Amino acid sequence: MSKLTRHICALAALPAEVTARIELIPLGEFRLGDKRGQKPMRLTDAPAVIAASFAAAPGHVLPIDFDHRSFGAQGAADSRAAGWITAMDVQGDRVWASVEWTPDGIKALSDRTYRFVSPVFKTRADGSVALIEGAGLVNNPALPQLRQLASRDDNMDPIEEIAGLLGLPTDKPEDIVGRVGALLGAETQLASIMAVAGIKGDDAGTQICARLQQGAVVDPAKYVPLSAFTELQTQFASLQASVHGDKAAAALDRARADGKLVPAMETWATELASKDLAQFEAWAAAAPVMVTPGQRQLAGRVPPVKTDALDDIERQVASMMGVSEDAFLAARNAAVKEV
Repeated sequence: MSKLTRHICALAALPAEVTARIELIPLGEFRLGDKRGQKPMRLTDAPAVIAASFAAAPGHVLPIDFDHRSFGAQGAADSRAAGWITAMDVQGDRVWASVEWTPDGIKALSDRTYRFVSPVFKTRADGSVALIEGAGLVNNPALPQLRQLASRDDNMDPIEEIAGLLGLPTDKPEDIVGRVGALLGAETQLASIMAVAGIKGDDAGTQICARLQQGAVVDPAKYVPLSAFTELQTQFASLQASVHGDKAAAALDRARADGKLVPAMETWATELASKDLAQFEAWAAAAPVMVTPGQRQLAGRVPPVKTDALDDIERQVASMMGVSEDAFLAARNAAVKEV
């Protein structure tokens, strides 16, 4: 804390109405607009600076005076307080202060005797803000370029104004964008409803509610009761299931007749045909002829010869069934052995 230099910079035009929340100091790097502006200053660890400032302040409150009179070397005769900073917090890229204004401060702001607030802070040798000591009401700001960002009257930041109308904080732009998008979507839907219903005028909501209460006249030639529509949907779904079931049963019968489906594969084949008929039919087309117990030949085809390896078609079938080649080979040879 050696070589501390006192700096005063005006940051915010005060609002049109006296408010208990004011912008106090920016975060990050900033410069003053006067002769001290050549040296950059910065506020990095704002929570730590805020805590240290209140810890060092008498009574744990920071004064706001007129023209920084109470911050002189010996103080000034007129060191009245315009207000007291009772809390500070970070919002967006600013430190904000909660203020309890005195009657003198309220009068000065209401009469426009003073229009700007500037914080008093100390910096280290490297220009970093070490302590916030208070603020003062001034009319000659050292940072006029921040005027529009801070002003709450003629030059109010449109983002802050929109956030205020929506009841949202300014430090969450994604929430502001989302709320505006939702409002635009609702406006589009309302316009569509008005166009379909033939509603005009500014009282669209009242007219829509009135029609809902009275009941709209429905052309029976164009609409059916909801109960009838639901029943039709149920019947159609049942018909679809029945048709699919018939197709699956027919595909299973063909596989059996072709000698490609043995009893040990019935459960798997039935589930596959029920869930994915196309995949089952692809398997049946590529599957080899399998011999069932008690039969030497099936569907006019010669049973497969027992070997110690699978052919290309058998390997493809094993892959589609999700079994290893060794397991498939063992099951196939066992089936041939029983014949």
